[in-house]
Amino acid sequence: MRPLGLIPPLALALLVPVLPAAAQDPVPTAITKVTFDLGYVQTSGNTQVTSMNVGEKLTREKGRFTLTQAFAFVYGEQRDTVNANNLRTTVRGDYKLDKLFAFFMGVGFDRNVFAGIEKRFEEIIGVQYLALAKTRDTIRVEGGGSMTQQLSVGGGQQNFPSARAAGSWRHAFTPAAYFQQNLEFIPNLEEHDDWRVNTESSLVAPVSSRIGLKLSYVIRYDHLPEIGFAETDKLFTTGVQITFDD
Repeated sequence: MRPLGLIPPLALALLVPVLPAAAQDPVPTAITKVTFDLGYVQTSGNTQVTSMNVGEKLTREKGRFTLTQAFAFVYGEQRDTVNANNLRTTVRGDYKLDKLFAFFMGVGFDRNVFAGIEKRFEEIIGVQYLALAKTRDTIRVEGGGSMTQQLSVGGGQQNFPSARAAGSWRHAFTPAAYFQQNLEFIPNLEEHDDWRVNTESSLVAPVSSRIGLKLSYVIRYDHLPEIGFAETDKLFTTGVQITFDD
């Protein structure tokens, strides 16, 4: 049984032929963008509720290569009882093969004890296709696979391969205001009844050149959840988005 969090050596080896090819091109200018999402609510008196969501996303693009790192944390409690504690972080590298296709690989970790997941590590690999690139609309689709190492709150451990299909649509109302829809389908290749669907709908409206208001609605569906837990988790967050770039 493979230990939790071990990245397949084959996945790392696949980066080797990419790096020399990129080094042969003239040194391009690097573009870095960092975005922070912040939301907080606290009530007292007749109700005592605290909730917060913190998100961060860093994108660094240089020539054909793009590195993306993301972090999201949601926490909530009511009368000193924790009722939400969800953490997810990912790191991913994309290499453009041409104007339409890109090769990618990455790793991710998430924890959601209220869905029965103590730890889940995933290593993904695949190809992305730019299906539509217009002034206002961009559509990307992805196909590939992943390896998953999962530890439940009850102590059960599973290691299994999965297929992965994903897509995203972004519609820009203005250069700074946009709607984005992400969709991800992950079927377990060893247990056919075990498959997951993740969706995220987000709307960003600018307040200034660097600050915007963000609404986000996330649905996570697990067709074969841990025993005693529901199939669907829904999460609606609101807050402020702050963007820095160079």
